[in-house]
Amino acid sequence: MGWTPAMGTGTLVRRLGEEHTIAVLSRLLAGDIPTVEQAVPPYRQVLLDIGNGHAERLLSNGSGQRLVYWPKVWAARSLAYVGRRDVGPQLRSASCDAHWRVRMTATQTIGRLGIDGLTAALLERLDDDHVRVRAAALLAMERAG
Repeated sequence: MGWTPAMGTGTLVRRLGEEHTIAVLSRLLAGDIPTVEQAVPPYRQVLLDIGNGHAERLLSNGSGQRLVYWPKVWAARSLAYVGRRDVGPQLRSASCDAHWRVRMTATQTIGRLGIDGLTAALLERLDDDHVRVRAAALLAMERAG
């Protein structure tokens, strides 16, 4: 069987521990780690764990342009696989990110985790400029009941 995001997240958790993994993913999601630092240890391995071959291609591309949003996307997705609901504030902030993929994935993760208290954030995403973010918000609200 090939790599999956759940497997990559599991590898990261085994390597760093759950608390440290959440801290690192939260920093990535917030954009607190400069792009130049993402391409070198220890963050390079984190990105390879959660982004697999896609991360390898982006890290080998010298421009770093796509590293602005993909690490945030992968971090939001990985938080779903860690499975802790106490990451709601980080996901709430990411649901307002400038890039639609980050907003979409953060919104999807809110729904997957069934995080209470974020109905207002999901309602805001129903008016998002991007159709995929709106669809993610609708699905998240359905999951939340």
